[in-house]
Amino acid sequence: MKRVLHGLVALLALPAVVWAQSVKIEALRPQFDFGASAEPSTFTSAWFVTVAVPVLGNLNLVGQLPFAFGKLEGGTVPVTDETLGNPAVGLRFQHERLNIDVSLRLPLAKTGLAGFVGSIADFDRQEAFIPNIVPLNAMIRTKIDVSKFNIQPYGGVSFNIKTESEANSFDIFKEAYRKLRVNDGELHVLYGAEGWLEIQKLQVGATFSGRGWVSSGGNFSESTVHQIAFRAKLVFDHFIPGALFKLPFDDLILDNVFGVNAEIKF
Repeated sequence: MKRVLHGLVALLALPAVVWAQSVKIEALRPQFDFGASAEPSTFTSAWFVTVAVPVLGNLNLVGQLPFAFGKLEGGTVPVTDETLGNPAVGLRFQHERLNIDVSLRLPLAKTGLAGFVGSIADFDRQEAFIPNIVPLNAMIRTKIDVSKFNIQPYGGVSFNIKTESEANSFDIFKEAYRKLRVNDGELHVLYGAEGWLEIQKLQVGATFSGRGWVSSGGNFSESTVHQIAFRAKLVFDHFIPGALFKLPFDDLILDNVFGVNAEIKF
């Protein structure tokens, strides 16, 4: 059933790829503590496939398909899991120094190890793997150029509507933050900035990112998490490969995240 579902999604996405302006594939491998006797396998990871299709002028239709694999090794009982995440569809206004994204996700993710892996792999897109919610997102990103250096501040919100009151859809929020109040609708604020240094085709940089759980009722230190990421990418005309390494500032279950990505521009 899982393979059939994945095949159908891929088939439906094929026309978008044909007409795409860009296709980006990202793989994120989180390292986390899951008890003294169990460790995530090498290929435990979250994946994002993002396609942008031109609509009108600077406006693009953007679709994103997330999926994740999870496997624990070394424990008394091996655990293996996989899941399709919550696919996203939205619009992106893209200018030379300004990007505005609005999107929603369809509630297809399931509870399990793979969903947990996906939800901690990228706090900016945590909603991609939270089950039983419909996330509504908006993000603004700007760019400031200073010679061979540029800074890209960004900020946005994510409002998550719970679709099943009896399900523990927001348990991951409790684990990733603290034991705070959970409501049927949760509001999160996302913020941060990227800095990049251009050395011919090579760009190296760092990102500071934060996430605040506004509706939790907790104070600032209780309801926020922060990370720093070190990044590198090679920028060619139609192909941009890259890599990153993320470290959390807070005392969380997550130790670090290593990621690779590649973007193709048509």
